[in-house]
Amino acid sequence: MEQIKTVEEIEDMFFIVLCKIWNINPEEKQNQKRIRFPWGSDIKNKQSDTTPTWKREEDVCFIYELPQDGSYNGLSDVTYELDEQKRDFIEVDEHTDIHTVLFANYGPNAYECARDIRDGFKRERIREYLKRHHFFVVPPIAAIKRVPELINGQWWNRVDVTVIFNEYVRREEAIKSIESVTVTAMTVTNGKELIKSVKSEIR
Repeated sequence: MEQIKTVEEIEDMFFIVLCKIWNINPEEKQNQKRIRFPWGSDIKNKQSDTTPTWKREEDVCFIYELPQDGSYNGLSDVTYELDEQKRDFIEVDEHTDIHTVLFANYGPNAYECARDIRDGFKRERIREYLKRHHFFVVPPIAAIKRVPELINGQWWNRVDVTVIFNEYVRREEAIKSIESVTVTAMTVTNGKELIKSVKSEIR
């Protein structure tokens, strides 16, 4: 079975992860606005209002999912398996994708929110949830950074935390097997050509 996630699936996963870390209800609209994505599938689906229109006193977290190059990205383990009918082969490509995820926190509690995120990824229940989705935290998690932004003459509180993840990816491609081969033989006897075709079954 293939294991590869779409952008929307990755976003949904990290949305749920933050809800679990902060112990908030993912179904509540205010929490859906608190966790945002600056680009991605949410533009056409659930969160088209992700432009920076929130207030300074609101706690908001933007999640930037950034694929990253690394020593594991270029390595693949390619094997071959029989399908369920035991007729055709399946080429299986297993490899690791590396993701750098930036959690940019705004608002009066940005520092506390960033610390909760950093510490949350060390919890077993969060790691188990990620594991079920084939994501694994790469330690150590870097220190959080305070990066206030000057917007329209006012300083907006911002605190970032960056976490790197390895994603297990499995891709499959069916390879049709040869079931039979027709062999045509030609002989010459007394100046006459004799042609005979034989169908040979591979199995």
